[in-house]
Amino acid sequence: MLNWWLIVLIILVSLICIGLTVYIIIYFQSEEDSGWDYVPKAVAGLGLILALGSVFLVPFDVANSPDPTLVNKYNQTINTPLMWKIVLWMMAAMAVVICPFFMFFYEAYDPDKPRIGTQIAHGFISTLIIVALFALIVGLCYYYKGFADITFQTYKGMPQMVLPNSTAISYVGESTKSTITIAVSIYTYCIGMLCFFGWIFFFFYGGAGLIAYPIGLIRGFKSRTKAISASLFAEEMAIVLAKADVMLAMCMELQRESRGKMARSTKNKINIMRNEVYFLEARQEQLIWAYTNAGGSPFIVYGKLALGILCLATAMMWCLQIFVYNTFNADPLLNTLLIRLNDAFALCGVCAYGIFVFYLMWSTFQGQIALGLRLVFFQIHPMKKHDTLVNAFLFNVSLLLITSYAVIFFAVQSFQDYATLTAINGLLNVFVMHLRGIGVFIRWAQFCLLGMSLVALIWAAVAPYKKRRDPTKMRLDDLG
Repeated sequence: MLNWWLIVLIILVSLICIGLTVYIIIYFQSEEDSGWDYVPKAVAGLGLILALGSVFLVPFDVANSPDPTLVNKYNQTINTPLMWKIVLWMMAAMAVVICPFFMFFYEAYDPDKPRIGTQIAHGFISTLIIVALFALIVGLCYYYKGFADITFQTYKGMPQMVLPNSTAISYVGESTKSTITIAVSIYTYCIGMLCFFGWIFFFFYGGAGLIAYPIGLIRGFKSRTKAISASLFAEEMAIVLAKADVMLAMCMELQRESRGKMARSTKNKINIMRNEVYFLEARQEQLIWAYTNAGGSPFIVYGKLALGILCLATAMMWCLQIFVYNTFNADPLLNTLLIRLNDAFALCGVCAYGIFVFYLMWSTFQGQIALGLRLVFFQIHPMKKHDTLVNAFLFNVSLLLITSYAVIFFAVQSFQDYATLTAINGLLNVFVMHLRGIGVFIRWAQFCLLGMSLVALIWAAVAPYKKRRDPTKMRLDDLG
């Protein structure tokens, strides 16, 4: 008999991912985009669907993996190992090849001298360098370290000439720990390397956003925009305009410096200026909102406060899960919640799982913006309402795709009781976790995530929210 619930689940998840992707693109896309931008936007949309859908495949794998020791009426199931192989390879191709190509292709566009051949060449060469570096790293590591050292318990006992249901039978209680070395496939090792790179992004950006995002929402409520008068609005907008004029002059000077071969110091100055423009635009939007909307709707204001509290509670639950279950195995904690919700009604378990995992992915976005605005050697690609260019879409989608490997691994590691019989559990918790070299980092990377979250929490405690300095006066030594 076919389990029709699996069909309903995959259709529902697909519709949710497609709907979220369309909404995100429409909400963030820039009004200045030209007609040909639909192709890279479609690529970014496909990447978003893959990233979101891959995370939701875990509860689908759970629903497709009944306990083999129990009588089950469903005997027609889906080949989930093949499903995961197709999806994970597609994610790798999107993150390493397709999205970078279109991002470099878009950034090479010159409105004064539009040349499609130059754009294709720039995109191809830049992408080829990325692919070659990735292949070189994976190939060398696989050649020397392409093995998994799996630890297991070995039981030994004497044969007993009794029936299995006899009361005279005695069970073997002594065991020894043994290790078996298995040569893994290139597929398994590639997934392990992508998890390795994904964890670097995840603990750095996700760890910062895990705490910074809810604290930012709560602080935003405390310092929320109040209604302002027309005279005050005109006065503040005049100040913004004056700052914009000064920054425009600085930008013109940087444009002259950037002609020819660009020095590293000039690139840092450009990144500083990007950050300051970002904050000045945010200040302008805040003033317009305060004047035209009288401080905003109370539903939005208090809704953000409620969202901040909910996100903070979710972050605390993840921290508890790492210590209580992942480290000391004292209690299943969130596993119990997911299993009971899944037994009561499968959709409830999927929704609970989605809330916990989607928060991890959203924290990565917030951490990228929060840290990118403070690191002058890093070019930011913030997602802004109706003002997000295609290269920012593609960059963040690539980041999300690579981070998704770490998020899936972390979810499967944290929800082993919930996903114990799944194909992805066998791939990640049996082989990838025990790969030589990178397996050690992958096993302990969750503590790097906690450490980054602790740093963000300490920073929020010792460096309270302060009014930003005048962007036309800050870092003038760097810009001069």
